[in-house]
Amino acid sequence: MDTLRLKSIQIPDRTLNLLESFARSNLQIPPEAHQLTSLGELPAQLRRHVGPGPDQQYVWYAWSAGGRTWLLTGALSLERSRERGRPVLEVRSYDEHGYLEESAAWVRTRADEWERCTW
Repeated sequence: MDTLRLKSIQIPDRTLNLLESFARSNLQIPPEAHQLTSLGELPAQLRRHVGPGPDQQYVWYAWSAGGRTWLLTGALSLERSRERGRPVLEVRSYDEHGYLEESAAWVRTRADEWERCTW
């Protein structure tokens, strides 16, 4: 994957589109879920995972349903994307209490599906 193309998908809006694609494809988001789009909508225990800092990300996707809220944060891995020749996202998922549930790298395949990276 060439560097110019990688840098173009590293733009936050494009990375957010990849994170949304991942969430909709791989997670069972209830049909009645409401997408949260502003930091003010996130509970404090989730908000602390968004923003500047070593364990925080700017790109995030959250939804709520049935009184519960979930958060995904993501960052495009340039090195892994270059190795795979496809976009690779480092995704962290948090439960409603702000605890990390999972952290993994996922690659978007040519069929626009997501596969967990096992390297």
